[in-house]
Amino acid sequence: METKDIQKIEFGVESATKSASQAEISVRNFKVLVDEPELLGGTDQAPNPVEYILCGLTGCMHILAFNTAKELNMDLSDMKIKVSGELDPSKMFGMPTEARAGYQKIAIELHPETTADQETLDKWKSIMAERSPVLDNLFNQTPVEIKLG
Repeated sequence: METKDIQKIEFGVESATKSASQAEISVRNFKVLVDEPELLGGTDQAPNPVEYILCGLTGCMHILAFNTAKELNMDLSDMKIKVSGELDPSKMFGMPTEARAGYQKIAIELHPETTADQETLDKWKSIMAERSPVLDNLFNQTPVEIKLG
């Protein structure tokens, strides 16, 4: 495998208030709307923040699936991914609970269209899990600083 000279990159986003439940997030040259479903007090016009976590995880796994397949000389003609997460919103609403505020469980189902054998598929899946920046952030604690500007 080729070694690449890659330096650290910093990603950033900024938000603007659209309403109490909506924010417009600027990401590079893109605008992303965030909202909550009506059940959680929003207007259901866009995914909510925890759904975007699942979107980010799915997108990361998709990109890694094809990159890793190429490295392994594995044919991969198509890829379907299903990601789901279980979350208890009690803490978010200030209710007394022992449940954590975030997902209690996330499940990933990979559905590759390939002729690869099981050994190759297992290696492929393992490499993706090891390299995914999004999975890494879900598996490991990342230092986060919150400050007032």
